[in-house]
Amino acid sequence: MFPIKAPGPDGYPAHFFQHHWDTCGDDVTKEVVRIVEGMESAESINDTILVLIPKVKNPNLLTQFRPINLCNVLYKIASKVISNRLKLVLPDIISEEQSDFVP
Repeated sequence: MFPIKAPGPDGYPAHFFQHHWDTCGDDVTKEVVRIVEGMESAESINDTILVLIPKVKNPNLLTQFRPINLCNVLYKIASKVISNRLKLVLPDIISEEQSDFVP
């Protein structure tokens, strides 16, 4: 995660959590574990803002914009944990014909 690339809807970039991990790390970890284990819904951290950044000066076509999404840091952490867990089982549940989807 880039530390100050794009803050989420809550306004806190990843740098805030990295810099203050000694203060907020335990709470972040507990919250992410509760979400990953299904004890709590991710709805509270799933607010995302979609922003269109122009690729050229004075754009007038939709293709001249680059979409980026601004997610909460907790959501990024939880989704990364879930995707890493899925990487372990995907090769076993995806057939040979669909193996292009497995790295």
